[in-house]
Amino acid sequence: MDDSKYERAMIPSVREHVPCPTGNCQGQLYTVQGGDTLFIIARRFGITVQQILDVNPQITNPNLIYIDQVICVPTATQPDTQLRVLSLQFLTETGQQLPVMDGVVQLTSQVIVRATFTRPVSHAFFFLEPTGTETCELARLIGVDCPSAVTGVAETIWQVPQGTLGRVYVVACINSICTKSDEVLVIRND
Repeated sequence: MDDSKYERAMIPSVREHVPCPTGNCQGQLYTVQGGDTLFIIARRFGITVQQILDVNPQITNPNLIYIDQVICVPTATQPDTQLRVLSLQFLTETGQQLPVMDGVVQLTSQVIVRATFTRPVSHAFFFLEPTGTETCELARLIGVDCPSAVTGVAETIWQVPQGTLGRVYVVACINSICTKSDEVLVIRND
C-alpha cells in the first residue's frame, strides 16, 4: 500500500465535526497542521500510518483529517527498525573472503570492503584507524558509498597501501541517524 496517497488535512466546516482523540495516549498528542497527511505525520515521527490508525479509532477515514485536529502519535519502539551493522567483510576482487590469521584479516593490494545493515542506508563511510592510536582523530577515510535505497548493503574498493596495520570500521547513516560497526583488525604484509 502506498501511504503517500493520503489527502491533505482539510479545514473543518463545523468545529463539532472534528473527532477528538480517545482515552490514554501512549505517545504524544499532535495537532494537525495545514498540508499534513497521515503519511507525512507518520514519516515525521518514524512510524507507519497503520500505527497512527491503530491508536486513533476516531479516524474512520484515513483520507479525512482536519487542521487543528488533535491525534495521538505512538512512540516508535520497534527494535527491528533500528539501524545496526550486521557484518563487515573483506573480499578479494572476485568476491572470496580474505583469510584471517590470529584474529587479523590478511589484506591484499586491492580489497572489496562490504558492510551489511538491518535497513537500507543513505551513506556509508569506511575508515582505517592505524594501530597504536587510541583515538579516531587519526582515522582516515578509505571509501564512501551511497548505496541503493532498496538494499542494506554498502561497499567500497580499497587500494591498500603496503604496511597497512590497523582497525577498519564503517559508519552508516539514514538522514541524521548514524551507527558505527565494531572494529576489525587488518594487516597487509606483502
